[in-house]
Amino acid sequence: MLSYFTFSNAYGQSDTLSNTQKYREQFIFFGTNLNVSSKSRDAAFSPLLFEGPGIGGGGGFVTRNEKFEFLIDGSFTLGLMSTKLAGTTDTGGNIFYTVPAHAHALWTINPVFKSTPNAFLRLGGAFDFSGNFRGNFSYTNSALNFDYISGIGPGAQVGWDVHINKTGKFFRKRDRDLTFLWTVSIPIMGTYMRPSYNTISDFTTGANFISGGGEQHFALIGNLVQLNSRLDMYYRLHNKNAFRFFYEWKYYAVNEGSSGNSQGAYHQLGFAFMFNVTGKK
Repeated sequence: MLSYFTFSNAYGQSDTLSNTQKYREQFIFFGTNLNVSSKSRDAAFSPLLFEGPGIGGGGGFVTRNEKFEFLIDGSFTLGLMSTKLAGTTDTGGNIFYTVPAHAHALWTINPVFKSTPNAFLRLGGAFDFSGNFRGNFSYTNSALNFDYISGIGPGAQVGWDVHINKTGKFFRKRDRDLTFLWTVSIPIMGTYMRPSYNTISDFTTGANFISGGGEQHFALIGNLVQLNSRLDMYYRLHNKNAFRFFYEWKYYAVNEGSSGNSQGAYHQLGFAFMFNVTGKK
């Protein structure tokens, strides 16, 4: 369907947002997301890899113009992970929920893509956070597990504003305005917190978490690795609102040496309705 919208009209596009008069747009958006696959392994208590799907929702705010974009969003996902030993030692399944957040401020680099109409590159800074919780009460030594990870670092975005003239055919009886975005952030420093794993009794009852047994640590890239990549498509409506379709991949890893490594990743698809709150231009 995207090919039908775009490539069949590749030679019929006219200038749109980035190459016409100055513009400004602001959206508040809310939607739902499907966590296609979440993976997690914490070597401090088990070498097993847990994997499973989840579902949730989220929202955020974005303001854009031809020179700058600021975005902040967050979501939550609830699901169930299991291992290849499910049905034997892993009878209870591994319930998980994830609370990620992201923010970036990116500025347009004018010389890049200057010869390509409506394409642009933006560079700047980004902040990423992820809170991950896992519970499996069929275990006696790892009933509750968690990690908090945050970081700041460079961010980049490649985008393309597409205007498709109407043809009178089905799906194209009116002009269409789309925006395609690929945004990447790589935190180079941050903080993390994991359980201290001091005692089985504290860990299984949750007292380790409640009492603050997990300590906050600062780390640079290497001991703390985070990658975030997202693909967005904005489908603008003629009432100035829009639909947002996105795919996000997120990865993190913590290396604590003798205390073991922790790592996780997810693939997420999402849809959101974007309410235009630009006001007077």
